[in-house]
Amino acid sequence: MLSTFVGCQPIYTADLSVHAFELLFRSGDRNEARFDDGDRATAELIMNVFTAVGLDTLVGDRPAFINVTRNFILDGHAMSLPPDRIVLEILEDIRPDPEIIEALRSLSSQGYTIALDDFVYSPQMEPLVSLADIVKVELPAIPREDLPRHVDMLRRSRAKLLAEKIETHEEFENCRQLGFDYYQGYFLSKPRVVVGRQISPNRIAMLQLVNQLSDPAVCVDGLVKTIGADPSLCYKLLKYANSASTGNSRPIDSLSAAVTLIGARRLQSFTTLALFASANDAKPIQLIITALARGRMCELLAIAQRNSRPDMYFLAGLFSMMDVLLDQPIRDALNAVPLAPAIIQAILDADGPLADILTCAVNYEMGNWDCVSLPNVDADSIRSAYIESLQWARSSAETASHQE
Repeated sequence: MLSTFVGCQPIYTADLSVHAFELLFRSGDRNEARFDDGDRATAELIMNVFTAVGLDTLVGDRPAFINVTRNFILDGHAMSLPPDRIVLEILEDIRPDPEIIEALRSLSSQGYTIALDDFVYSPQMEPLVSLADIVKVELPAIPREDLPRHVDMLRRSRAKLLAEKIETHEEFENCRQLGFDYYQGYFLSKPRVVVGRQISPNRIAMLQLVNQLSDPAVCVDGLVKTIGADPSLCYKLLKYANSASTGNSRPIDSLSAAVTLIGARRLQSFTTLALFASANDAKPIQLIITALARGRMCELLAIAQRNSRPDMYFLAGLFSMMDVLLDQPIRDALNAVPLAPAIIQAILDADGPLADILTCAVNYEMGNWDCVSLPNVDADSIRSAYIESLQWARSSAETASHQE
């Protein structure tokens, strides 16, 4: 089980109301970032925010500022983020060449808020300033006597001004007198580090998914088969659908529904980021095998009963193991994903239309033979479903492990 870490620092208005939060990559529970690769740090941060901790947990209904690299922008990954929730912080080392300007103009036209990070004014940065919604002025890099001139030049644009890295009360008051719109820095609040839990992802499943998504003729059934073979990827996908799919108020009752909701383009970006963020992770193979086998057994038993929605039973079996896989209470794990009420009811209360099959699978798995029964399915069929599901789960997990 991996711990994940996200730094979260408030951004204030002049009256010290919280306007937003900046989400920061953290390499551990200490309040610092150590990384050699900015692209990977961005990918890990986004995956931790959306699949391990949860955007609402971190920022509530406030906007979230996230640093993004040049490659992240040009590769189209920004479009995997919800434009009404995320402010894209353009790092200070990104030069305003025509390619990046065109990409940012396109993002702006799609409703994304653009902020310039660690900014110090110079004439060559004007193309970026003209696109920006927010300019984060880096106080330590500007002599105090030059700050009013910087503010005057930036006020010619439409951008709001954010004073960042405020270290003292004197700096805060000076910036407030100059009319900054937003304020951020250790004087006001240091970042807090939020720790989340996530399952180590199965990289081969993600590689297969990336490959499938590159095929224009890809079908939803094929994507569902690949995703369903990895509980980590399955969990992350549903949590992502709940966090990043704007306007979705419907519970999700199958992987195919989640794939359709997200769409191939955003799914490809999500999978690429997940793959990049998971470069050296280990994974709990036996737990994954157990979770996969339970999900598959529920699906096979539903087929034996001639149920019209065996895919729902697969999710019920798979997600009934999320407390063990995530090392957190099952109710907390399920609250993070938009599962159909019948699935949640079966897992939490052992009740509802899916409960009989899930209970049967769990009892068989645990050797509670006196409790193993299912209407209209004989004992031999139950046993066969268990054996087939276990063989499938072992094959899926171990084949992936050998190919990494």
